[in-house]
Amino acid sequence: MTNSDSSFQLPGSDTVRNWFGVWPSFHDGEIVSLALCRQGESVLRVYPYYPEKPATVEFILSEITHLELVGFSCQNVVSDLTIKQVSGETGDSVFRLELHPCFGLTGCLDAKHVRVNLLPGKSTDGVSLW
Repeated sequence: MTNSDSSFQLPGSDTVRNWFGVWPSFHDGEIVSLALCRQGESVLRVYPYYPEKPATVEFILSEITHLELVGFSCQNVVSDLTIKQVSGETGDSVFRLELHPCFGLTGCLDAKHVRVNLLPGKSTDGVSLW
């Protein structure tokens, strides 16, 4: 799912679109947390920069097949976050989440399954104090 491709659907994406009115641009969004689990679900939480509609978007990944991540910091701002379906390292179809750098964490994660969840309201870790 890219910002320009509204036809691409992930489970839960309609809730995110309804909250923001569109699929959000993650430009200047902040990665709040990333929890990686070798079994079960891993969760990437991103706080998009929408001061008028504060919310955290969770990307819930299962069966991660590949990841490349660098630059984790006390602040992790992305210039963009893209999702696309690609052929993974083993030839299976996977979803690739790409974190395009601005400051801090950057890289990509490939997972066989991705869904999104919306947590409305300001982030409790202080990121929403902009």
